[in-house]
Amino acid sequence: MAESKRAPFDLPEAESELVAGFYTEYSGSKQSVFMMADFVEVAIVAALVTTLFFGGWQVPYLYRDGFHFPGGLDVAFPSLLVTVMQVAAFLVKLFVFCWLQILIRWSLPRLRYDQLMDLGWKRLLPIGLANVAVTAVMVLLVDGRALP
Repeated sequence: MAESKRAPFDLPEAESELVAGFYTEYSGSKQSVFMMADFVEVAIVAALVTTLFFGGWQVPYLYRDGFHFPGGLDVAFPSLLVTVMQVAAFLVKLFVFCWLQILIRWSLPRLRYDQLMDLGWKRLLPIGLANVAVTAVMVLLVDGRALP
């Protein structure tokens, strides 16, 4: 979200202080293209988060021929209905992440540069490195080649 340069991460532009920045030179259809590009970027970020981190179109226990629940319960569905459910699942996840980005934009104040650097370097980077280390150890343990 910080890369999308939207509030609270719109540090380079700070459009409210600059009278909408470079948008002041445009009106009509050119203005609408700039504004539409901002909202398309929100949708693209939401689609990437949905696809890369939240399973994309997958629904728990849903396979090509229907649901296969634990305990042996199977519910068969036509292939077209399974496809519609998967597309609907993707769209629901997409809308949730679009809503989350818009909610964050409207509810959080703008971060200062030092606060953004503190968040990135002192908080998120150590968490990310710890995640990589824990994942590597878990892969080694599950794979059967435990550490000596």
